[in-house]
Amino acid sequence: MNTSPKLIDVFEQLRECLIIIRRDYNTYNALYCEENRALLTAIAPTFFTDIGEILQRDWILQVGKLMDPATTKVRGASRENLTIQLVMQQLEDESLLTAEIRDKAKAILDYGEIIKPARDRILAHRDRISHFEGIAMGQTTDEQLNEFIENIQHFTDLVGNQIGIGPLDFSSSGCKGDVYDLLCCLRSLGNFI
Repeated sequence: MNTSPKLIDVFEQLRECLIIIRRDYNTYNALYCEENRALLTAIAPTFFTDIGEILQRDWILQVGKLMDPATTKVRGASRENLTIQLVMQQLEDESLLTAEIRDKAKAILDYGEIIKPARDRILAHRDRISHFEGIAMGQTTDEQLNEFIENIQHFTDLVGNQIGIGPLDFSSSGCKGDVYDLLCCLRSLGNFI
């Protein structure tokens, strides 16, 4: 069976979103590991605290968007959302959905259910009760986070293989001018502080 160009395009666009999520995860973990705590605190503690909070908020927003429904009604017309559910729906429509893909998608969506209240009630909208009562939302364990990261990689590999474009390892995201270059520069400056 041939895969439709539309499904391939939707999947490739969703995979790009997942690559950005993984890149942000890698950046945050490289910057805010225990090894760098003293360096960041010595150089610009307020700045790096702010950047950390911005990265965390964006993480919740980006992951939350993955969990949205396949379509949304806007002024009576349906618009497709680049989400896990859209890819799943299109795989099913083309009789390409496997049990293994379904299981990985479910695991991703289950993680999203933990994150979604933080996006919906704190970041995307300012729920009064959540704000004033300081209700904590979206907190996950390290194990849940690591499983999510593994699941997005495995999901994209499974779907890529199923639709004929193959897997793509996006676990590493280093490049010139990335967080590792910043850390090298900060370390050299740290010697003068």
